[in-house]
Amino acid sequence: MSRSRLARGATKVPLPCRFPRATLGSVSPRRSLVSVLAALALASPGLAAPAPAHARDDARARGETRCGQHARTRLELRSRDGTIDVRFRLQRGRGGERWRVVVVQEGRLAWRGTRTTSRRGELDVRRRLRDLPGADRVTARAAGPRGTTCAVTLVLRG
Repeated sequence: MSRSRLARGATKVPLPCRFPRATLGSVSPRRSLVSVLAALALASPGLAAPAPAHARDDARARGETRCGQHARTRLELRSRDGTIDVRFRLQRGRGGERWRVVVVQEGRLAWRGTRTTSRRGELDVRRRLRDLPGADRVTARAAGPRGTTCAVTLVLRG
């Protein structure tokens, strides 16, 4: 091969094909992806059409995480009568610490405040939010002393 042809990107080594013809047959990768996505949509009807916001009288969701410096948080959501009861708990070994707490629903600030841990190092925030149509995404975040930050996000299916 000439030197000018090699400089333009040609190679002497044959490169393997990304999609071997033996496994895919005559189906293109894009067509197989579309068929897989269509099969998933048909197999899971709950994902295709969301349920109304008040389909169940008593929907619940719970989540728990561990944060830095031995802190642990728990978020509980309960939907009933068009409202969502939010309970955010934080446990840490030290009492008397001030934490800034934020509750966000669907990307909008629902509540912001400051709480102090009890002697046992526990903190409890309870709020009541409106139940919006469809699934509700609620995030509770707490920022404590020395940069300790805890966050829990849950999605409450309607």
